[in-house]
Amino acid sequence: MAEEKKFEEWMRFYTCDDPYWEVPARYMDQSRIGRLEKKLEKYDRLYPGCVDDLYDGLPTYYGVLCVSKNDSREVIEKAYARKKKCSVYPDDVIERAYEMLSDKKKRSTYNEIISTFLKIMMAFTAVEKREIAEDHDDWLEREKKSATMGYIMENHRAWLYLFYLGAPTFYKILGVNRAKLKNGEEVKCKKKNVDPRLAEEICRILNNPQLRFEYDFMLDELSKLFDENPLANELIQHLRGYGSSSRRKKAFLKGEDAMYLMLLKYFDYLARYEEIMNEHPDWEEYLGKNKTFYTVLNLDVVSIPPDRREAENYIRHAYKNKKRTEEVNLAYSVLKNSRLREDYDWLLNHRKWVSVMHELNLEEANSAQINEVMEIADAVVDTRTKGFS
Repeated sequence: MAEEKKFEEWMRFYTCDDPYWEVPARYMDQSRIGRLEKKLEKYDRLYPGCVDDLYDGLPTYYGVLCVSKNDSREVIEKAYARKKKCSVYPDDVIERAYEMLSDKKKRSTYNEIISTFLKIMMAFTAVEKREIAEDHDDWLEREKKSATMGYIMENHRAWLYLFYLGAPTFYKILGVNRAKLKNGEEVKCKKKNVDPRLAEEICRILNNPQLRFEYDFMLDELSKLFDENPLANELIQHLRGYGSSSRRKKAFLKGEDAMYLMLLKYFDYLARYEEIMNEHPDWEEYLGKNKTFYTVLNLDVVSIPPDRREAENYIRHAYKNKKRTEEVNLAYSVLKNSRLREDYDWLLNHRKWVSVMHELNLEEANSAQINEVMEIADAVVDTRTKGFS
């Protein structure tokens, strides 16, 4: 399944076993490890923190970054960037992991640190070995949960936002008792008067095994987090701003099927629109029919080559023949950059409907207003973008 593959690829980059760490079965008398302890103390002075991380039960730095001993510096750098983005490991641990593994000489030394530490572990008591093994396993399990939540935050922001609003769960909307659902049982709407479009969309999610796993995981983890930690609102603080609600409300969106459906289907569009407009407020006046960055440079959008370099040359050629005004310079700076041009083109394609949807007041908009803008959105998304693009 496509959903499973996408999830597995994400998890492969963010979680892994720790093949270079194990609890030694063999026992060694404490009197025989004095030389090894001195060796490890020397490494501890040279590379502060590296030895303490192992004693604290943290995975080896290979396990922290999810890389192997033979991976290149480029692979290490990409892994480091990913872990800075999503990980339960402390920042200083991730920094040390990158420092030790990105340098060949330090990596060789770190391999010796691991080897020496595992030998010293042979002198640990059975209780000490069990405790450090439990700490090590706990770190790996916490990282797995962090990666799963990171995937959900990356791919299902609408679910998080609805949870934050205190909206009814998918199960409550359908009138389904989640606890009584049998493994593999098809989920069906058991409530009357539920908007059939909303019921269909929710059933599509819950009847996909991978999506249902992700949704259930989110419910369990966030419910537990909010119950245990009142400061957990910070986890999804970045989701605020799309509407007038600024705090979780237990009954919010109850019975508001059209609004619920709109957020479920189009939250990513609303979020992207706000992110782009906040970052580039000077684009506002160049989003109309008669005045765009393309018209400023006298460019025909259809004629721009698909290849990135060819497109840059094409746009640069048009720019050469223009007088260097502030407007012309702005247009060129946006269109010559493929990433900025992609965001700008997205706005041109979607602004007409997404701006109207964005301005809807979540607490005051009626179903007729919502359905009207959704009808436009459905047509545009289905025929022009074939999804979120």
